[in-house]
Amino acid sequence: MSEMSGAVKAAIVVIAILIVVIASYTFLVNTNILGGVQTTSYQIPSELTTNFSRNFTFVSSQSFTFFLTPTITDSLQQTDITFSHSPNVNATNEYSQNRSYWKFLIGAGRSYIDVKYNVSSVGKSWQSLESSTGLPSQIPEALKTQYDHPEFFNSSGTNLEVIDPAFFSNLTHNITWNETTVAGKLKSIYDYIVRNYRYNITYNLGNIPLSARQVYQLKEGDCEELSYLFESMSRSIGIPSWTQYGILLQQVNGQISMGEHAWVQTYVPTPNGSGVFVNIDLTVEVGGKDLGRGFFVKYPNALVEWTDNGNSSAMVAYHTEIVAYSGIDLVQQENDTVYSFNQSGEIQLVQDNIFNLFVANISRESE
Repeated sequence: MSEMSGAVKAAIVVIAILIVVIASYTFLVNTNILGGVQTTSYQIPSELTTNFSRNFTFVSSQSFTFFLTPTITDSLQQTDITFSHSPNVNATNEYSQNRSYWKFLIGAGRSYIDVKYNVSSVGKSWQSLESSTGLPSQIPEALKTQYDHPEFFNSSGTNLEVIDPAFFSNLTHNITWNETTVAGKLKSIYDYIVRNYRYNITYNLGNIPLSARQVYQLKEGDCEELSYLFESMSRSIGIPSWTQYGILLQQVNGQISMGEHAWVQTYVPTPNGSGVFVNIDLTVEVGGKDLGRGFFVKYPNALVEWTDNGNSSAMVAYHTEIVAYSGIDLVQQENDTVYSFNQSGEIQLVQDNIFNLFVANISRESE
């Protein structure tokens, strides 16, 4: 028998190394057995109860209007909010552009608004729907009409197409062509973004977000901008998705931080003819390991304020915090205090199997 070529020997060595590495990896991770496939595991709290305040102070040369959207109450989140304010503030509760909000008419001089929140929020996993056989043709036409189109961020003379399905049509078809189900196509888009983009706060001085096209060019974005990218891609293949906006509370090393947050909602049809609304949060894993921890999962510490209704003017209205006369001298400060942050319960998430994880890491390192 003739000697093996160098290429064959090299291939055998590579295969042997892969086998050893994969075998070693199975002993290093926390694993379980699901349907004969070893998977990593991850837990999230099933409930959060929290009490916090947002304290706004203003110093202005003229009167102006300040808008605040409170956290909502629904089947997954209960909210109790009270506020107090200085005598030169007049507050009304209003509803327009598909949201309830507070409208504060604030007089000239020094003023304050103190808002206290008591919120109970539950986590949820829809990971069982990843195997759903629901097809794009089963998505209600009303949802497609509402969301499968561009959206624009109109502010200070701009007309920025932040959600741009047409631009992403070819890319998305190439990524999802071998998937037939809605869940499969959505997961392909999620995997593409998580493995090829990174998180970065990119708002400019005008507080205008990047468009999905700009995120694609820069390969980075914040929570809202990455959501716009996902939505542009899914809408380009007829799967409606939209942004949900709110507040994120995080506990790291005993310290609790609070900030604005955004994530994706979409609809997954099920074989019985009904469907389920699910959450997708790109920032849980973007730029890191793709374990699916942000896919079809609602984290209880993401508190909902408003859900995009597909209307660009409503989206811009949500982002509009202050309306004032040109030339006003205005100083605004916000101080937030979290008084309690209690997480309880446990939801077990099932991650991608370790072989797919290993291959994904090899693919990332080779880019």
